Parts: sequence; structure tokens; C-alpha cells
Amino acid sequence: MTWFATALDETAADARGGLVRVLSKDGTATAGAGVYLVGRSLLTCAHVVNAALGLRILSPGDPGDVVLDVAFPALSAVHTRRARLAVWIPPRAERQGPVGDGTLRWDGDLAVLELEDDPPAPVGPLRWLGMAMGQQVRAWYGGGQAFSYADVRVASYEDGVGYLDGQLSGAAIGEGYSGGPLWSVTDRAAVGLVMGRINAPGSVFAAQHTVRRSWGRSWQSVMAELRRAGAVPDPHLSALGAEPAAGVDESVRDMMVGPLHTLLGDPAARAAHAGALATQLGLRAPADGSAPSVEELAQLLGGTERALPTLAESLAPKVADDPRGRAELDRLLAVGRVTEAARLLSVAEHRVLLAKLEHLAASDPGLLHRAANAALPYLDLPRSLQTARLAPSAVPGVLRELETWHGDGSPVPEETPRVPALLRVVEYVAAETGGLACQALQEWSRRVAARLGVHASALYERRADAERWSRRTAPAGTRILVELDQYAKDPAGHYRCSVWRVRADGSAARAVTGTERPRTGKEIAQLVRDAADTTDDGVPLVAVSVPPDALELPVDEWDAAGADEVIPAPLGEDFHLVLRCPKLRTRSRTGAADLKRRWRARAQSPPLVADHTVGGRAGLIGLLKTTHRDGARVYLQVSAEHRGELLPVCLVMGVPIVLWDRADGDGRAEHQRGSDAGPPLAAVAAEGPVDELPERLRHFRVRRAAHATGAARPSLVWEDAGLPLPDELRLADPTRGTEQSV
Repeated sequence: MTWFATALDETAADARGGLVRVLSKDGTATAGAGVYLVGRSLLTCAHVVNAALGLRILSPGDPGDVVLDVAFPALSAVHTRRARLAVWIPPRAERQGPVGDGTLRWDGDLAVLELEDDPPAPVGPLRWLGMAMGQQVRAWYGGGQAFSYADVRVASYEDGVGYLDGQLSGAAIGEGYSGGPLWSVTDRAAVGLVMGRINAPGSVFAAQHTVRRSWGRSWQSVMAELRRAGAVPDPHLSALGAEPAAGVDESVRDMMVGPLHTLLGDPAARAAHAGALATQLGLRAPADGSAPSVEELAQLLGGTERALPTLAESLAPKVADDPRGRAELDRLLAVGRVTEAARLLSVAEHRVLLAKLEHLAASDPGLLHRAANAALPYLDLPRSLQTARLAPSAVPGVLRELETWHGDGSPVPEETPRVPALLRVVEYVAAETGGLACQALQEWSRRVAARLGVHASALYERRADAERWSRRTAPAGTRILVELDQYAKDPAGHYRCSVWRVRADGSAARAVTGTERPRTGKEIAQLVRDAADTTDDGVPLVAVSVPPDALELPVDEWDAAGADEVIPAPLGEDFHLVLRCPKLRTRSRTGAADLKRRWRARAQSPPLVADHTVGGRAGLIGLLKTTHRDGARVYLQVSAEHRGELLPVCLVMGVPIVLWDRADGDGRAEHQRGSDAGPPLAAVAAEGPVDELPERLRHFRVRRAAHATGAARPSLVWEDAGLPLPDELRLADPTRGTEQSV
């Protein structure tokens, strides 16, 4: 195969075809080396960038959007090009901290630079292989002079690091070599990057001192770092390390030739589609207008990851109105399913979905797990999805596993392709997300389904299932309304209360009148528990209306357990305990309308984190009038003093959901960090559907008590616009209730 491998063939004999010289800031010296990856991307060490900028060598700080001068020795060591810092992976100690001076080994320490234009030949990407002990490798000084090569052996290899020993003759790896490729002459491939050297102590040289030992990072560990950082599209990385496709099964290749002849028999069309395919895969194609043979194209499709779906993506519009062409494309895709390289998604489809899912996982770590469980209830989820919380770094592995499932187990119209399990999961993620993100994911799903030939009715059936699931509600429990009040002569910490139980039809019946005398929190908790005593399956909701000066009351901690009970019964652990403060809303002429508008938008509007950066009371008012006019959720992360200013603003302006931590006295919220007791309060608030926040908060309170962590003490205002208010209930006929005297 030569048409797609031109760039590799030009550089396969020597790594200097991909060697990069990184110059110092003043352009007078070589700061280090680098290597051309693919497209406009260059790879070097982060400490080489620091050296070029005149910074501390192992400083972890991101230099920002800086531009460096680089050169390609294969072209000219003095003719420079501009390269912008695109990805920064800082040097870090093995325990994730900063690297101290004198450290002999560290992790990370990579940087990706982006050129302004594609480099011309003979510059091209190198082939990469895994590092292994015993390999004989060669490194070059960043300037690329032919005499500067240093030959070393991988004397030891473990945990992604190879220790390199050189003979006492020839050049030794030293300053200016870092970031350059370690080239295995035997394998005609790069196996890692030069990272550093181990110097003998500054004392008088002795026989036991280490001589000519350096170390490098293996390609395996470099790839892992780049993937975690999303530095280079995964297919491009895989293509760089791919073995030549000569090993593709001949029978598979031959089965692809027939459909390809039908679809791309015209050389001009084949050249256009093959050129676009090469660009997507990070390969380089001739610019002479020639086309690869059908057999060569089949060879690439059978042996290069994502090549087949990427070609199918460009062919799908061409055959949209051509039944015969569509049938041949389906045939080609069916053959591809027997190969490991094809995968389900094209390069572009994978890149877009990966970015969206990583973003969603950062804001809601439980989303993918919930959606996959609901979308694929009768299938054993892949191992990567068996954890309830997924970090963004885990998303590529999840996506890779889901791609291997070719059907979701549900029926489709006769003689049409099955709906891949991944598309069903994406539909459930979209439905759970809502808003513009939902529309973008659904459009992505529609395009992939069309490219695969999935019948539109099958996709819409999955979409309808997902939308029904997203509208699910927890089993409705009893709803209890409580009003607390305090007279001027009442003892501190004592309140008068009234309790109503909301009927199934939305009307309310008074359950308890406790206004004739002030009561302690424990007494009120026992009244509430008695009123909520029910056989319903759901967790009861207890909405407590409090005066404006009582919003910091620890109502959730009031214990309803009797003297003879051994199990504590705090209201916040047994009920969905929320606060209301209707008196504040009456201080705005538009308060009621604002509440209804914001409540309707609660699932679509993003949360507002009100911390010290919002600009105080005036700044919060401005945000709630402009960018968060329909905002329904505010998370207060300020000191107790500032909460006294910001909380009333939220309630007067009709914000229905406000969460804060009573234990956060200074606004730093260090106690919100996660522990064995579960995720931090901020994560509990952010992840999952909005309407399930009271239940997540109940779980948080139970975990906090079980682990005695002394962690956050959350309070939640939850103004459900559909729930009646105590003032409205006073107009109800008391004879309809079940009032009891206490």
C-alpha cells in the first residue's frame, strides 16, 4: 500500500523527517527537541516549553496562549515557523504534586504545539511502536545535525518509563535532546520521547557513579496522557501506532472490493473521497490528482481504525436517493463489522460525541450510568459503565465499549439495520439533558442513523421511549405543609406550628394545629411525623414555611424519635425536607409571576453559583435580570454574612430553588469536599435531574450522619409553584379536614 502511506514512507528510514527544533525565546539557541505528530500538531516536553520561555524548567504553571519559534531540520534548522501552545500537560510528581528541584523522575510533562500551516514534504509523521526492554534506540539533538545522534539501549522499562544506557563512545544524551523521538532503527519506528538524564553528583568522580544514563517516556504512556487530555483525535493517535495494513484478511478485503467498485468506480470520485478520508485519518495523500486502486482502498478500510465509517459518512449523502447505492453501502458496512478496526463511528462523529459526553460527565457524573441503565435494561452493562459516577476521563473507554454492541435488542422494520446500542443510549442522554444539548445530541443521532441506514421509525421509537423515561417521577409520597411562626414573647428556639396534608386531588386538609403554645424543634418534628405517617410507597415531602429571619433554622436536624426509640429520626433523613418563605416573595409586584416562569424553566435553565465573584447584592440582581432571567436554581457559596444579603434577593425575585450550606461560615466551603461519606455537596446539587434534588439531598444527610464527618449542613428552599401556601389554606373549610387537637 503506497497511496495512503506516502508520508510514512518518506520518513521511515530516519526519525529526522519528523524531528522538530524548539528555539529559545530570543531565537539564538536550541531549547530542546520535539516531534511532528500529524496535521499541524507537534509534540514536545512541557519543560522544553518552559526552557524556551526562560521559566523554571519543571514549573507546572500553564504559560497560556504563547507562540514559539520552531524549525524542521529536514527542511532547514534556521528557517523558523510559528507554533502556538495548544495543550499543556504539566510536569507532576508521582503523587500528583509539583516536581521539586533535583527530582529524578516525574509524570506528565508534555505539550502539543499547533502550526499555522501544514508542513511540506519531506516532513511527515513517524510510525510509533511500544517501548520494550532491550531495544536499541537513537536520539538526536534538536538541531538535527547528522553527527549529533546518541545511541542508547533501553536497559530497564517499567510503568511507562525506560532507562537508557549509552556506551562510553560517541555522543551522549544531554541538553537540547529532551522532547525528541527515541528511534528504534531495527523497527524503523519511534518508541518514546527523551525526557531527561541522570547526572553524577557534583563531587569528585568515582567508579560507583552513574554514567551516561538518561530516561524517556514510552509511546504507550505518551498516548495515554494525550488521550486523557484530548490533545489529538484518538483515531490519529491510533493511526500513528498502527501496523501496516498488509495483514488484513484477504477474504475480508475481497468482499469489500465489489461494493467499492459500485460506489467508487469512477477514479475522480475515488480520488476525492480517498483524499478526504486521508485527511480525516491524519494520513497524507499525493497531490497529483491520482486515485488509489480499489484494492488499496479496501486494504486501508479493513486495517485502519475508523476508516470505514469515515468513508461511509462521506458516501451517505451520495446514495441517499439511490437504492442500489444504499444497498451496496449497507453491504460494505456489514463486511466491516467482522473487522476490529472499523468501529461504529467515523472520526468526526466520534470527536463530536466524545466532546459532548465529556462535558456532560463533568457537570453530571451520574448521567451516563443512569441513561445506559434505562436504555439497556436487559443487557449487562460494560465494565466501564458499572460505576454510578463517571469522570470525564472515563468517557473514552465507555464510548469504545458501547461501540462494540451492534444492536440494542429491540425490533426494527424488516430488512433494515439494527439500532446500535450506543445510539439508544445517546437518545436517553439527550432526553435526560433537555434544552439545546438535547437537540444537538438528537441531531447527531439522526445523522449517524441515516449514515448507517437505520430506519427513521426505529430511531424515533427509541426517542419516544427515552422521552417517556425522562418524564418519570418518583413514587408520589405524602405531601405535608408546615407553617412555623414565633411571637415576640415566645422563648428562643420555640415556634408555633400548623400542619396540613395535601390530598391526591391537590386540596389540603389541616392535620395539626399547634399554634396555642410555642414548641421545641423535637416536639414539632414529632407532630410532622405523626401527620406524615402513611402507607404510601414514596418518601413524603415536608415543605416548611418559615419567617424571613428563620431561614437558617436546622429544621432538617430536628429529631422526631420518641424517648423509647433507639433509631434517630431527623426530619431531613426520613423526608424530603425543604423550606419556603412566601412572605419575602410578597415584597415584589412580579414575585408570583417570576416564580411560575422560573419554575417552568427549572429543567432547562443552568444553575447559578453565587460566590464572591457575583459582585454582591447588586451583581446578583443584575444576573437574575439578564443572563439568568429564567434561572430557577441558585447555589449560594458565600459567608453567612453575605448569605443574609443574597438569599432574600433570590426569594424576592422568584427563584424557586436555592441551596446553601449552613456550616459554611466564611464562604470557602472546604468541608464540601468528597470523602468516604460520598460526593461533596456541590456534586450532589449539580448531578442528576433537578426534580430529584430533594432525594439526593436526603441521601447526603443520611451519609453525613452515618460517617459523622461534620461535613456540610445543607438547607434547601424549594418553592413548588403548584403547592398551595399556608395563607391560601386558611380559607379552606376546616370541617373537610382531619384536624386533631394537641
